[in-house]
Amino acid sequence: MNDQKKAVVSEENREESRRLRLLWDQRKNKMSQAEFGQTFDIGSQAAVGHFLNGHSAISMKAARGFAKGLGCEISDFSPRLGSEAADLQSIAGTAVMPASGPVSIPESWSEQLPEGYVRLEHLSPTPSMGAGTTWTEPLQVVRHLDVLESWVRQKVGSVDYNRIKILTGCGQSMLPTIHDQDLVFVDINQNTIDLPGIYVVDVYGRLLLKRALILSDGTLVLKSDNFEEFPDEERIDLRKSADIVTVAGRVKAWWTLRRG
Repeated sequence: MNDQKKAVVSEENREESRRLRLLWDQRKNKMSQAEFGQTFDIGSQAAVGHFLNGHSAISMKAARGFAKGLGCEISDFSPRLGSEAADLQSIAGTAVMPASGPVSIPESWSEQLPEGYVRLEHLSPTPSMGAGTTWTEPLQVVRHLDVLESWVRQKVGSVDYNRIKILTGCGQSMLPTIHDQDLVFVDINQNTIDLPGIYVVDVYGRLLLKRALILSDGTLVLKSDNFEEFPDEERIDLRKSADIVTVAGRVKAWWTLRRG
């Protein structure tokens, strides 16, 4: 797989960045990009710059950070993300209704768990469905999500729920299977690739979400489902380079928010 291969940035993404740049240039708080990214949990100076200059599509996490730091609404620069954020807020408002859907967001950890749900941790790492995300920030719990227990049993399997963590996938390389910003349910106890499947893997410090398998000669193969845009495979000889690969877990299920 070519490390330089990046997810396609659409014209809509670039227009969002242009609107964001205008708001950025009008801001009253003149902290640097590095300070802004750290203060509002967007990422490094490079990440802030890429979002502002249209080199990367603005993620939901970044959109929330920019909106907070600039004192605006997400919809002011991205109607698309603003609509998705409103949909997520609507889901959060139904947290006490067990029949509302498979996933809901409690307002606080102390809130009573709705009957028929299990509470899972949504963690801060955002594995890349592209060239790879370099993860340097400390691991944090972003929020807790209440997930319908019967849905978890059906989609994830009968495992200890403490093994299941939720991450947000970023990028286009696993389309049409997993979409950008999908919630992925990862079994963090599966730290070896014993069967072909979709895994979260740290390679050379890059956090990837890819389809993975190990050949009989000990070669790890990482590939994308979006073969048209990401045709290259990454092959790693584990007999020589096992120390640069860490399996964070196997993706057991994913959840996509669809707009009508």
